[in-house]
Amino acid sequence: MIFMPKAQADIISTVIIVILALSLTSTALLWGLPLIQKRQDSVMVARMNNAFTQDLPSKIENIANTGGSTTFSLDVNGAWTLSEEENTIAFTFFSKVSDKGLDMWIGEGCPFTGQSGVVGINKPSVVCAFATSSGGGYNITYKIGFRELTSDGERGYKILLVKPQGGILTSTSKTITISRPSDGISQEIVGQKTLIKTKIEIHL
Repeated sequence: MIFMPKAQADIISTVIIVILALSLTSTALLWGLPLIQKRQDSVMVARMNNAFTQDLPSKIENIANTGGSTTFSLDVNGAWTLSEEENTIAFTFFSKVSDKGLDMWIGEGCPFTGQSGVVGINKPSVVCAFATSSGGGYNITYKIGFRELTSDGERGYKILLVKPQGGILTSTSKTITISRPSDGISQEIVGQKTLIKTKIEIHL
């Protein structure tokens, strides 16, 4: 039987304890960090859903009705795209989790194609979401389109999303500015209908 001095045995015991502790810590980090990130991303995804289904459409519609200017801010990295042709504004961001079905537009009236609605029945905005797999997570896009609302077939109302003079159509900014210019309201005769258009400038 081999006997070791007590001091040597204590050192070996300490080394074994340290190795075990490091192994347990590594295992905890290996399994724990992804779970923590997924929980954080779940909260982020819920927050973004509220921002794009409620907050941003409300801000745009409020400025269209009352005039003035306001800002809209996010604490998430992503990319904005403004399309004057589609009359839409979109934001794409990455998340480890998604609450949307993959590779399909989700939302009432989606995909948005400019279809019209009726005053008092439909909202002027149509909110659509789209998710695709990407690099161990998901790219999630929210797109808000504004449609014409008609009233008794004699009047139509439409919010037009445009960039300001010298503005851009894409951006990675976390804050955008929404404003109605002084000459933002106009009207034209379309067939037998008077179309009232409200121009909203989106400064990305």
